[in-house]
This record gives sequence, C-alpha cells and structure tokens, in this order.
Amino acid sequence: MKGSSPSARLGLWIAILVASVSMLSIATFDDRGPETTEERVQRLSDSFACPECDGQAVSESNAAVAATIRALIRDRVAEGMTDVEIRDELIRGYSSDVLLNPPSEGISALVWILPVVFVVFGVGGWVAAVRRSGGGSRTATDTDRKLVADARVVAVDEEPE
Repeated sequence: MKGSSPSARLGLWIAILVASVSMLSIATFDDRGPETTEERVQRLSDSFACPECDGQAVSESNAAVAATIRALIRDRVAEGMTDVEIRDELIRGYSSDVLLNPPSEGISALVWILPVVFVVFGVGGWVAAVRRSGGGSRTATDTDRKLVADARVVAVDEEPE
C-alpha cells in the first residue's frame, strides 16, 4: 500500500468493511424457514456426545447407549419439550460429559472467551503494525538529503581504482 493515494487506501478499507459486514449478515440472518421435527432431532443428536465413544456425536455412534439417547431425544421432541429441557434431562442422566459443546459458565467459559480475546488482540496488533508501517513523512527533509549526499561521497571515495 506504500505509494498509494489516501483515497485508494480509504477505498480498500471500505471494501474490506463492506465484505466483512456482508459475510456476518449472511451468516447471522440466513433463514431457511422453520425447522422440521426431523431436523430438530438431528440437530440435537449432533450436539450430544456418546457416553461410551470418545468425542463421537450421538448421531454418528452405533453404540447401544447412543441409540437409546437418540430415541429419548425423538420421544422428548414429540412430547413438545424444549431443547433446554431435553439437554437438562440428558445431563441429569449422563452428566455434563454428554455435551459436545462445553457450557458457557464457570471455567468452561474460557473455551468460548479465549478465542474472542485472541482475535481482538490479533486485530489490534495488526492495526498497530499497519499504522506504524505507514507513519512518517514521505517527503525528503534537508537532513535526509545531507545523509544521502554524505553516503555518496563516502561511496565515491571508497571505489577501487
């Protein structure tokens, strides 16, 4: 970006901002319509871990306990229970280890908070580096011209004959 005009740099920053806001908007507001019962059961099955399988979702496991949990989820959805009620029942029966996504409270909150902190500090460092690299005057001062002249004199004096 060195040597580009301020209006070109401003245009680039505006383009980056518009692209970022557009991507966030699409990701946030993408509405595919109401969720069907089967989609809800699948989503819930994807969010719980099989107690016998190491880190495998209930929806992917062939273990008997995973089939039991899938059936429980299907029954509770058919009964009209909320996602929170189903989650709480599974935690009571199998402990919080059944959650694939850790809870967002207590020490587990660090899993959610630390990535955000790293992104914020990373963006801050990047902005500081960009500002630092673009700082300073782009016109030569008298001191700069004297340094260049002195360097040329020294270079001519040191040329081999």
